[in-house]
Amino acid sequence: KMLLCCLMHYYSHTIITENQTNYAALCLLTTYECPNECSDQGRCEDGKCVCFPGFSGPDCSLSDYCSTKACPGNCNNKGQCVNGKCVCNTGFTGPDCSTKACPGNCNNKGQCVNGKCVCNTGFTGPDCSTKACPGNCKNRGKCVNGKCVCDSDFTGPDCSTKSCPGNCSNRGKCVNGQCVCKNGFTGPDCSAKALYLAGHCWLEGLELST
Repeated sequence: KMLLCCLMHYYSHTIITENQTNYAALCLLTTYECPNECSDQGRCEDGKCVCFPGFSGPDCSLSDYCSTKACPGNCNNKGQCVNGKCVCNTGFTGPDCSTKACPGNCNNKGQCVNGKCVCNTGFTGPDCSTKACPGNCKNRGKCVNGKCVCDSDFTGPDCSTKSCPGNCSNRGKCVNGQCVCKNGFTGPDCSAKALYLAGHCWLEGLELST
């Protein structure tokens, strides 16, 4: 509109002066037209339409009341608008594609927070698809399908307990990594039989104690 007004002002004068010529040239250089005058649904800025809420398109002719609906926030340039709904690019989600998505939607085993999965108890991994082990095996073993495979010298569901040699041969109890053998057995792993004669402990012909 501004361009048209400038030209009309120029041609409405019968006598053309140098100042009028400069004025018209200035109008031509500094004023831009917007397509279809933004359909009266937006404002024109530097030749581009800035549409009012609910309208979109180069000339703001697409509205929520037309067959082609506008999308909220124009999908934040992170997706495509299809029939008024955003089809978000990979890595984004939400009605307007403004939310960072989590891998695999955390497999319904956690919550997505700022694009990262906060897994429920018992699950771990970037997408919460891996079964977690208790206490992460205390860094004394490996987690395999939710169970700890402990390093040597450690045992227990979370590998927090010191193991005893040979599991005390099932002839004693393991206490802090040492075997407390049952009566009649001795040795680091309780594998040797002990004989008590006259107050003496004998093992394979050797006197152990008095």
